[in-house]
Amino acid sequence: MLSLTIPKILFNAWFWIGVLAIIATIHYFWGKTPPPPKPSKFFIKHKKTINKVMDVCIICFVLVYCLLLMSFPVRQIFGALHAPQPIRAIDLHFALAFFLMNLIITSGFSGLFIGLLSVFQTNLTKLKRVTLLIISLLPMVFTILFLLISHPEKLEDSWSTLKLSFTASFQCWIINGPAIIVGKHFLPVAWTIMRTLRWVSGDYPA
Repeated sequence: MLSLTIPKILFNAWFWIGVLAIIATIHYFWGKTPPPPKPSKFFIKHKKTINKVMDVCIICFVLVYCLLLMSFPVRQIFGALHAPQPIRAIDLHFALAFFLMNLIITSGFSGLFIGLLSVFQTNLTKLKRVTLLIISLLPMVFTILFLLISHPEKLEDSWSTLKLSFTASFQCWIINGPAIIVGKHFLPVAWTIMRTLRWVSGDYPA
């Protein structure tokens, strides 16, 4: 019986959150705080170049990810438009619903990485914060459109969609939330939290 429950537990997110909480508690009371990190001369000298390379990698990764995930739904829509008239409406309705479902996933995952671009890490103006807010709200917008189009007959179907939307939105907000709400990027906020938990010491290595 135990062998059957262990795999299920390992796929439970709350299990891993509990494990991390236990580790954090043990380290806080009995762990040793590491010394402040020494700034890398190479990183300081080539910081702008490194940031540009990272930005290009993030953008390319997001584009490839969106292309791979959205190519099939787009082909379905074009296929539905060329279907015979009696089944065109049904096929198009299904294709649009599937298209929106994929948009929920891609918008959440892409929003996470967009928030890591260097342009959103410093000088967080009102325009940048509003941009991140719009990006982070996209999964919920696509969820509302999906529910309006698909008309789920069962409450379980709607709840499954809402859970997917919550997961996608959470990915955005965990990274973009600090910038949107308090005007600070996720990385220095995360550093402050880790310093409070005694995982790191010193100021954030900007």
